[in-house]
Amino acid sequence: MTAQTRPGNPLVPPQDRQVVDEWLARITAVVGRDPKDTGPEACRTAAEAAEELSAYLWMLRALRRRTA
Repeated sequence: MTAQTRPGNPLVPPQDRQVVDEWLARITAVVGRDPKDTGPEACRTAAEAAEELSAYLWMLRALRRRTA
């Protein structure tokens, strides 16, 4: 799973794409259609990635509101 792009106005800035894709991969490995690892450590890692992604999205939202 990768962060989706929108031509001309990407949701995730190009410089952040790699880290966002990493967060999504960590989450998807546990809760995706075909989970690859469901052990306690993987679940903890996915939860941390979800928290980081959530904080990042809130930051993006705040920045977009300031510039709107």
